[in-house]
Amino acid sequence: METGSAGSTVPSSLEVAAAGQGTEEPEKISHPIADQLFGYLRDVLYYPNRAQLDPASLPEDFREFGEGLVFFMEMLNETRALATALARGDLSCPLPKPDNELASNLKSLHATLKHLTWQTRQVANGDYKQRIRFMGDFADAFNQMVIQLKERQDALLGEIETIQKQRRDLERSNNLFEIITDRLSEWIVVFDRNTGERLFTNHPVGNFLTNTSLESRLYDVLLGHTQQKEESDVEKSMVFSLGDDEVIQWFSATFYPLHWYGYDAMAAVLSDITASKAEIDKLEGVAYRDALTGKYNRHYGMNLFNEWIGQRRHFVVCFIDIDKLKYVNDVLGHAEGDRYILQVAKLLEAFSENACLCRLGGDEFMILAADIDQKAAEDCLEALRDGLVAEELTTQDGTSYRGSFSYGIVEVATDNALPSSEILSQADERMYVYKKAHRMERRDTPA
Repeated sequence: METGSAGSTVPSSLEVAAAGQGTEEPEKISHPIADQLFGYLRDVLYYPNRAQLDPASLPEDFREFGEGLVFFMEMLNETRALATALARGDLSCPLPKPDNELASNLKSLHATLKHLTWQTRQVANGDYKQRIRFMGDFADAFNQMVIQLKERQDALLGEIETIQKQRRDLERSNNLFEIITDRLSEWIVVFDRNTGERLFTNHPVGNFLTNTSLESRLYDVLLGHTQQKEESDVEKSMVFSLGDDEVIQWFSATFYPLHWYGYDAMAAVLSDITASKAEIDKLEGVAYRDALTGKYNRHYGMNLFNEWIGQRRHFVVCFIDIDKLKYVNDVLGHAEGDRYILQVAKLLEAFSENACLCRLGGDEFMILAADIDQKAAEDCLEALRDGLVAEELTTQDGTSYRGSFSYGIVEVATDNALPSSEILSQADERMYVYKKAHRMERRDTPA
């Protein structure tokens, strides 16, 4: 019911229409103010662009109501504008006023969408830690999408790293080959490690080998070294010799596996080390040989002795001491003493072809012989000593004397538990026991 300016109650068009429901011919009552306000509401809902109402033009009793309708229209228009912008995906639109409670839910949705947009940008920038804790099914779908994106990125990065590593490996192999071929004077040969097919050489083989007939043997050595199932099984370098009865050449080879135009190939860089090998042998001779006798020296003998101990080999160690060397040096001269030492050294060579004869210094020698027992070693040394005693040695001025030596033997078994020092001490003690037992014999031997 509406109240007119005279205080009478005026039914609105809506009330009249409602009251007439259910009658066959409802009475149609019209009131200008009600029609004006009803038309304004209709325009606000359906034709907002033409909706206009000036509350000041209304009767005084309707002005406050008119102002409320205008305020409602403003909130509705703000809400409608926000809803339209959200429908278009426009999150930059101005928001309704703070006191617009009609748009409060839409404003919350706007804030949520803006935050979701920010999270989506973070994900696009690679931040896969972003998660949504609200929005129900959409949150589950979003979070699952982020997880899958992270997994796919990790897989893609793994593939990229694998490809890059393969490229780096290939570049390294190619660069290495280019460096070798361009800057080194050594002979470089590339061959298929499966078939032995020769793919590349940087110099004619005749410039490398003194005898070109050795070419096939050279390739056989290289191929035999590299024809294995796994590249990791191939030694990175090797030293070998080729030659005949007249000339022997020594080579050093370094190997580089690589892919060569689709071949599973191997590059070998070879250097002729014949001269350096001869120099090394010469230096080893100085380091390991006794200057007077040319036999191995104490350093070499002790190293070999300890090596055999570590390998748990079965062998004998023999200590030999030349008898009466001091007498020969003092009476007959040091030159004759050296001849005496050389005579004994030559005699001891006959102990065994496979034995190692060492001069420990002065009048002492040591023999290391593998796979022989103590009894056989004693028989051999006793026979050699008897031969020396039976032979009359003569100086350059015609003075004659007889030589001899004393020895001590220790047999070392494979299950030996004694330290090397104890074994040597036992051999030394047995040698002095032998020397003491034969002292009278030496006195009866003319010098």
